[in-house]
Amino acid sequence: MVVVAAVYFVVAVGAAVMSGRGLDRNLQGPRLRAAWAEGLTAEARCTAVRTEEVQDAEGGFVLNARPTLEFRTADGRAVSFEERQSRLVPAEGDFVTVHYSAANPEGATTRAPSFGMRHARAVITAAGCFFALVSAVVIAVVG
Repeated sequence: MVVVAAVYFVVAVGAAVMSGRGLDRNLQGPRLRAAWAEGLTAEARCTAVRTEEVQDAEGGFVLNARPTLEFRTADGRAVSFEERQSRLVPAEGDFVTVHYSAANPEGATTRAPSFGMRHARAVITAAGCFFALVSAVVIAVVG
């Protein structure tokens, strides 16, 4: 039964790692962490707000607002981007603070760095690995 538990553990850890990576990509973790890493911020002006109707998991429809924001980088370059994951929706003409990286200012975001967003991948992977270990021990002992 120990062999079965070991195989289960390896497969479950692999699934936990893939789930963590998938969630991180879905939440745009790499882009957001890159925007926050350098600590660069700028005041951006909302030039437009586009709304789109999307279907949620229960089949209902939800309106998503996507503001287009323009700002100047520290070196004076003008950047325009559409914010996809904003919790706040500025009105056209409003100013908001954006976080960006010098290497990819188009990947800017209005979202402030939170513990959950910065560490979602590690937390999900660690939780999955913990449950894999507990389950494998139970399989080895009980089986």
